[in-house]
Amino acid sequence: MKRLFVVAPTRRDLLNLADPRLLQRFDLVFEERPGIDGVFGSSDSTAALAVVVADRLGLPSPGYEAFMRCHDKLVSRRIQAGVVPEATPRFEPIDAMRPPDRAPLPYPFFIKPVQGHLSQHAYRVDSDRRLAEVLATARRAGFRHLIAEQLLSGRLVTFEGFMHRGTMTPIGVTDAVMHDNGISFNRFEYPSTLPDRPQQAMAGVAARLMPAIGFDQSIFNIEFFVRDDGSVWVVEVNGRMSSQFAPLVRAVHGVSTYELQFELAAGCRPTLPPRRDDVVAASFLLRTFQDAVVRSIPDAAPISEAFPGAQVELLVREGQRLSENDDDVLSHRLAVIALSGPDREALVRRYQQAVSLLPFELGPVRVGVPQNS
Repeated sequence: MKRLFVVAPTRRDLLNLADPRLLQRFDLVFEERPGIDGVFGSSDSTAALAVVVADRLGLPSPGYEAFMRCHDKLVSRRIQAGVVPEATPRFEPIDAMRPPDRAPLPYPFFIKPVQGHLSQHAYRVDSDRRLAEVLATARRAGFRHLIAEQLLSGRLVTFEGFMHRGTMTPIGVTDAVMHDNGISFNRFEYPSTLPDRPQQAMAGVAARLMPAIGFDQSIFNIEFFVRDDGSVWVVEVNGRMSSQFAPLVRAVHGVSTYELQFELAAGCRPTLPPRRDDVVAASFLLRTFQDAVVRSIPDAAPISEAFPGAQVELLVREGQRLSENDDDVLSHRLAVIALSGPDREALVRRYQQAVSLLPFELGPVRVGVPQNS
């Protein structure tokens, strides 16, 4: 049995680590100790820590420099432009402390921090005035190094795969379903409904790009836009598993991506069972689009009782102001609900029922009054 050091497990980690299959196969420890075979982290921060610890102990990892090449959006774009130019949008760096005299790209374009996540401080820019506003906002938030990118369109999907000894193996493609604002995610559906051609094109991009980054011995994911003509365009590269998709992969394949990543962290080559044709899964994001104070949070147990295998991650706490969370600029997440079913229509119906079983009590924000009073 391989011993894995789980670095600073998140709430989502703890939900997924309760999988009996994992506990039968791996000895999970939560502090560094002798006899460790691998180190694991799932989020941007904990995955980075896991790489540092693994490198120091001489254990398998993608390597810190390769990991950071994925997460520095400017460095990643420059590598993409060299090896997969057909899938790389136009881009330009911006220093928010030294605003450019003219727009770096033709309007409209997108601006985001060189290092960021969850669409934090990511904006569409349509004019000189809007550009000045966005740069001022970035300065106030402490984001100096930004990247302007050609505005992409199409279907937003995520390709997930893993590298083992220089060879890329696909896991699958997950579809993103957005709210009407084009920024906030409504849900993620797995497996994708895309035809084989664009899925194979994404796999081809990944097979060239990840070795060029120097990335190995880990799961990664790449967000793509897929246009109507089947062409694929890289949105961003993440040098870690997508933990939110883990219960979806488990529902469809019978094996969680946590298990795959544990095997990679221990130096082994994982095996992904074929997907079932009679199951689809989705991760829904329960959101509100106005700031509020959480008066009470519900018990998630009724959802697990109604839908065996469902997973509910509560993202807020009682007394919290929603805008304190690190969300996108237009909405606030309350919970993540993972469900499976025989088809997508059934998933939406089950989600609607799940929401009715998960009543959050939200109150208005009172300016100048402590929100936990």
